[in-house]
Formats: sequence, structure tokens, C-alpha cells
Amino acid sequence: MKKHEIKARRKENRVDSVKIVRSPSNAHEWVILFKDIEGKTFFLISDDDHVCSYANLDATVEALDALGFARAEVLF
Repeated sequence: MKKHEIKARRKENRVDSVKIVRSPSNAHEWVILFKDIEGKTFFLISDDDHVCSYANLDATVEALDALGFARAEVLF
């Protein structure tokens, strides 16, 4: 799901949980998963439809902060 879509769902209180996990394609990077209130899970994706990945947890947390989220579960 793209950033603008996540922001809209957050404002509508439709995001149930946020998780930071290792990227399935590169264990040295992190990705963000969102679960909506219907139980569907989405990766955060860029405007050109690529999964957003981050080199470290600090960068990942900064991306979540920019989207308006204050909490996320980190899964190793």
C-alpha cells in the first residue's frame, strides 16, 4: 500500500497494527507491514510499486514517524 493510502487509513482509524520485519529478499534490510481492521496485511510500497526497504531500524522508525505512527512491533 502506498504512503498516501496508509495515511488516509490511519486518519480513518482503519490500521489495526504496524510491524517492522526483516525484508524477505534481503535479511540486512527492514520493511513495514500494516494490518487493517479487516485483517488484510500490506507492505509499504513506493509510488513506483516497489516495496520500501530500509537499511536500519532508525530509518524505518523515521519513515513510520513521517506517516504519523508512534508505535510498531519489531519482529526479528
